[in-house]
Amino acid sequence: MAIDIMKKLTVVCENAAAQRLMKTLHGLGVVQLTDALAQHEAAAGVLERDEQSTEEWDTDLQKLHLIFGLLDVFAAEKRSFVAGLASVPLIIEQAELDTGIGYAELETLYVEALQLDGVYRQAERRIGEVEAQLAELAPLEELPFAIDEMSMSERVRMMLGMMRSQSIAELAQDAEAVKTLAWELVVPGHCLRKGSESAAAEWEATHSDEPRWVLAAFLKEDTEAARKCLSSHGFEEITLPQIRGTVRDRVRELNGELAELRQSVAGVGEKVQKLAVNRRRFLVLKALRMNQRDAALARRSCVHGEWTHMLTGYIRERDLPQLTSVLDAEFPSASLLVEDPGPDEDVPVSLTVSRHVRPVQTLVNLFGLPLYKSFDPSPFLMLNFYLFFGICFSDLAYGVSLVLLSYYIMRRTRQYEGVYNFAKLLLFAGFSTMIFGMLLGSWFGDLYEAQYLGEGNPMAKFMGLVSVIDPLEKPVIVLLIALAIGMVNQFYGIALKMYGALKNGDTATAVFDGLLWLIILPGAVIVVSTMFVALPASVLRVGLALFAIGALGLILTQGRSSKGLVARLGTGLVSLYGIVGSYGLTAFIGDTMSYCRLLALGLTTSIVALSFNMMANLLRPIPYVGIVLFILVLIVGHIFNFFISVLGAFVHSMRLIFVEFFGRFYAGGAKPFAPLGFNSREAVLKKAP
Repeated sequence: MAIDIMKKLTVVCENAAAQRLMKTLHGLGVVQLTDALAQHEAAAGVLERDEQSTEEWDTDLQKLHLIFGLLDVFAAEKRSFVAGLASVPLIIEQAELDTGIGYAELETLYVEALQLDGVYRQAERRIGEVEAQLAELAPLEELPFAIDEMSMSERVRMMLGMMRSQSIAELAQDAEAVKTLAWELVVPGHCLRKGSESAAAEWEATHSDEPRWVLAAFLKEDTEAARKCLSSHGFEEITLPQIRGTVRDRVRELNGELAELRQSVAGVGEKVQKLAVNRRRFLVLKALRMNQRDAALARRSCVHGEWTHMLTGYIRERDLPQLTSVLDAEFPSASLLVEDPGPDEDVPVSLTVSRHVRPVQTLVNLFGLPLYKSFDPSPFLMLNFYLFFGICFSDLAYGVSLVLLSYYIMRRTRQYEGVYNFAKLLLFAGFSTMIFGMLLGSWFGDLYEAQYLGEGNPMAKFMGLVSVIDPLEKPVIVLLIALAIGMVNQFYGIALKMYGALKNGDTATAVFDGLLWLIILPGAVIVVSTMFVALPASVLRVGLALFAIGALGLILTQGRSSKGLVARLGTGLVSLYGIVGSYGLTAFIGDTMSYCRLLALGLTTSIVALSFNMMANLLRPIPYVGIVLFILVLIVGHIFNFFISVLGAFVHSMRLIFVEFFGRFYAGGAKPFAPLGFNSREAVLKKAP
């Protein structure tokens, strides 16, 4: 369980063998290429970069992008349970690459898809226009006259608008100012003076509070005066569409066109469904083209001269014998130079861990890979994470549920390493949850109590035997335990900092920035504890001695990079507080207090579970349906609490790891080792058994 040892390599071969060499390295998948000119600056004036065009692959990927766009609209793939959890790579057989879609077939399918895409986009664009017109015409559909007739007269101008009843009555009194102004109330389907009097009266009775449609008419030369008069009485003109005939006739025409357009789209969908039978072949071809494009981009890092070709990169030390044997067998004229990376080089990182630690490595990947010269923290996280998660979730029944769910996901995701390892992480976390659920006496909250399952039920007897402390009854004790865990975890992080420094031969950092803090902090804890509890005098003397030794050492060493004695001592003194330096007493207090969340999350899980139990129990006395409601509320409530609590337990456990623990010793951010090969996040080539 360590960071793999990396080697720098330089390979020089004849130009004629360059393409075959790249293909061989691609098949091996053990070499990450780097910029050859950056590695050998002296060759800048002698060798030139390989110019590799990716146009061919980019063109095919654009075609596939269009095809997948159609498939997503008309033949969307049903996501499996696994795919719904996370993005999983496509597992590809070698035979699929050998018998995949060729250039000619892709071109034929692309032309078909392009035509379907054109029809679909044109129809969708027109559907949008028609629907917009229908929405505009909908309020006017009941107008009883042809719209174009309103503009036929050469001398008379007509306007349609909305007015309230009181305003219409006032208009009748003031209209004499415009002698030619006349108006008429328009009732949907009728005119007040020209239509059915009874129908109009019925409409008036049911719409008395609504604004009225008013059709106004006046001579064109009186347009300005008429508009002013109408506007003064609240007349709001309605802009009429430019159509022939009635609005109803136009709506009928548009609905007919809309039906034809939708039928056209449905026809496109039927043809796309036939195209969808090739979905997997399209996915395989996409993975292949992306891989070929990446290989072409990688070749741009190589250089060549008139006769020779040179590439540089990194390889894991354990893969070096394999590469050497292949070069000796297939490229006897090639030269291989292997050397160790320089101390300041940004070396890519590859981790090799056991299968038991691999789930926890998922957490390290979330934060960032360790630097090459440091160490892999994965094995040191196992106890911390499972401890924190178990305390935060702490319910026996929820733990059993998490174990079963995680095991089911693992069974479904064996070929997807990332999802499988994450499910395995939750599986072990579920066992921790079961343990702390028993210790803290929680099984679906207090569902084992007599008021729910009756006196002397087996679950109540079992929980009585295994329970150690109830956090609801003794929260102070549990809080002190959480704080104690926090302090120990802080000491553990500082010890790991010492380990990393000693591993790199930095004894000064291990002693001055690690050991001295491990001396002063326990002393400070003992001294502060005397404010709350009575301690033996001998213990207090030990605490004072530890604090004094540690403080003196820190004052003398924390400012060792400063110039001048006063600056060094001043920096060392301030470092005790935590403003400068590697740590600080205030940082220790703040980080330790963060572990109160262990109690808070554990209580939250229990209290919410208890609340659902109480609500369900209140419904049980209801005749006939009480027991059904009781069970239903329990199921829904506990499912909700399970998922929200498992999320909270994971997030807060990760915070304690990433902030309070990693902050003591760990600095991530290294680039992952990415060898040239087919495998990627999108697709993985299945290895032969």
